[in-house]
Amino acid sequence: MAIISVFPSPIGTPIASAVALAAAGDVVLVNDGTYPEPAVTVATSNVKIIAKHEGAAIRQGLNAATSAFIVTAAAGVEINGFTIQNYTADAIDVTAGTNHRIIGNTINNTLGIGIDLAAGTGHVAWRNSVQDAGGAAGINVVSTDSWIVQNVSFSNTSVGILLAGANNAAIGNTVSQNGTIGISSTAANNLLFGNTVSQNGTSGITVAAANNVLIRNNVENNTGNGISITTGGDNGYLGANDSDENTQTGIAIGATFNSVEFNEMEFNKNFGLVISGNENTAFGNRFTGNTPTQLSITGTDNNLF
Repeated sequence: MAIISVFPSPIGTPIASAVALAAAGDVVLVNDGTYPEPAVTVATSNVKIIAKHEGAAIRQGLNAATSAFIVTAAAGVEINGFTIQNYTADAIDVTAGTNHRIIGNTINNTLGIGIDLAAGTGHVAWRNSVQDAGGAAGINVVSTDSWIVQNVSFSNTSVGILLAGANNAAIGNTVSQNGTIGISSTAANNLLFGNTVSQNGTSGITVAAANNVLIRNNVENNTGNGISITTGGDNGYLGANDSDENTQTGIAIGATFNSVEFNEMEFNKNFGLVISGNENTAFGNRFTGNTPTQLSITGTDNNLF
């Protein structure tokens, strides 16, 4: 393993040059400073590109460069600790491979997606902050079997976190003040656990695919429904979520065969729980102060305990 140190330069592409030299297992260690260079493509597996001090190595797009990092390698790339700002496309774009790691980056003002896990499997996005991304999502997950953990997705134009691939887990993220949905799951078998989702523009959490599990999410003060399970969102489980003070319904179930257990719905403006789908079960939920009433059940063969 070699450590290749990089320093800022008024000319050239120091990060790209170091990445081109790196072999599998090498670390490209990027010192403090501003790096206004074009997109850095990482094509070699198991290369780590790490800011020496988190947040102090700045990838500056100047509203002219497309992306800060594009990962095309087969496996094991890590991008860690950068401030990334003012790009015209996706800030970090993962286009292939397995087990890539995007850790501790702060992303501001990109016209595309902040972190785009556009392909592959088994990636980790951990402790990143994405703000003011203008693309389809702050964090977009088309990959499968990936972990999206303890990120902040704030004030993005569209969705905060979009789970468009299957078998992913979104855990402990803070998702607020995004233009549309806080967290949207459009693929099957995703887990949403312990996320804080607030003040988003059209709803807190929306699920439109089967076999999603939502546990212990805190969903408050969103415009629209707190949690929506829409057509296609069958066979899901919602347990111990708090959905409070949303401008529409706390939890709205428009699909079939969902279990809604031990959730709390308080002070929502258009019912606490609405079930318009069929053959769902609601058990042990708590309601306080929802208007006009706590419950609205219009579907058939639903069971309430």
